[in-house]
Amino acid sequence: MSTTTSPVRGATAQSIGSLKIVPFLHPQGCRTYLIGDPDSGQSLALDVHLDLVKDVADRVRAEGWSLPYVVDTHTHADHPSGAGDLAPQFGSTRIAHKAAHHRGVARHPDDGDRLHLGDQVVTIRHAPGHTPDHLVLLTDGALFSGDTLFIGGVARTDFLGGDAGQLHDTIHALIADLPDETVVYPGHDYEGRTSTSLGNERANNPWLRLSDRSAFVKALTANPPPRPANMDDLLRLNREGVKIPDRIDAATVAERVRQGGATSVVDVRMGAEYESEHIPGSRLIPLDQIEQRLEEVMAVPAPRLLLCRTGNRAFMARDTLVRHNVAGLSVVEGGIEAYRRLGGDVKTGVQRMSLERQVRIGAGLLVILGALLAWLVHPLFIAFAAMIGAGLVFAGVTDRCGMALVLAKAPWNRARGDEAAGTAGGCAASLPAAGGCAASLPAAGGCAASAPTAGGCAATHLPPPLDSDA
Repeated sequence: MSTTTSPVRGATAQSIGSLKIVPFLHPQGCRTYLIGDPDSGQSLALDVHLDLVKDVADRVRAEGWSLPYVVDTHTHADHPSGAGDLAPQFGSTRIAHKAAHHRGVARHPDDGDRLHLGDQVVTIRHAPGHTPDHLVLLTDGALFSGDTLFIGGVARTDFLGGDAGQLHDTIHALIADLPDETVVYPGHDYEGRTSTSLGNERANNPWLRLSDRSAFVKALTANPPPRPANMDDLLRLNREGVKIPDRIDAATVAERVRQGGATSVVDVRMGAEYESEHIPGSRLIPLDQIEQRLEEVMAVPAPRLLLCRTGNRAFMARDTLVRHNVAGLSVVEGGIEAYRRLGGDVKTGVQRMSLERQVRIGAGLLVILGALLAWLVHPLFIAFAAMIGAGLVFAGVTDRCGMALVLAKAPWNRARGDEAAGTAGGCAASLPAAGGCAASLPAAGGCAASAPTAGGCAATHLPPPLDSDA
């Protein structure tokens, strides 16, 4: 296997036989793959995250490939699929299992069906366990395991009709005849890895060493992690193909927060405003830091709800994020003021003067200063006051206030931990913020660092030792 550097989100191209594999790493731990045959110029996109649609499309065009197939291995419960956005750009056939019930899917393969990229064969296998509709792909030398087998772990099975016994049977049947040299590309990894070998997993993955079916089921179903954040919304998006709206009313946000969805709220106000009043569990990423903290925004579970005082700065943040190909964004209409008026839960602290009031006071003082200087020093200083007035008119017309952006950087508008605030949203940008598709680590497993701290798509706990009755 050889690798070459790719300019897209740190992806690397890997050669497996005659195929070229390009993995795309998402900050939530999700993995998207582009599988191409350079000889024929045909390719296949697998499990495309909505945030990565443009990255994948750009790479397909850069390689000069066609894209006949876009495949979802299963119904994703922890992130929005981008298959419906990518496929129309290339006239691709969308593929998913018939049990997925995805709108817009044209082909529902049976176990053992084959796709062709030139002379290269991609075999589709039905792999139920994580979900009943799960598929995996096999090529000569590689297994694209989706959410079945992970690096050092396996998928959780506690929602969407998952079945731990089925997962055990699927994994052992799937790998029985595959050589140790087979490269495994998982659907998730929370430590930045893109692949492993089947030999490495046979030797080191404790779930593969747990051959007894009953013990496997007992271990996997113990202490399930939290449900993926916004799971019901994401299922509707992925099955019905509905779009995430550009804006969302505050009443709907209040209800989502009551149901545990606060981790999807990105507050773009300044730290001092956040300390005065914020939604418990929301993540603070001030507007002036948004471009430097894109991966933190992407680590927030979609649909991502952008919040400020009244909505203006949230729209500015959305425009910035869209320019950087971040998707799944909804602006909370009316901001935190509307949210509070409608009974939304807020946590209050020391009250600070709002940025809007600071702009009014600052503009007024500058106009007075200009008038005084014109009277006492030189009449041309009246132009200074006129410039301030023109700036206010511009701000009113465009909804973009330069003075507000300057004042936002003032020391009294900052708060301790501005750069690290919002820890309720997740422990790191590379981990899912709240839930996902992974099972949890054991309390005494000693491997907690190798899995997401708040759930994911992998089993985040380990089975008991093989000689244990636990």
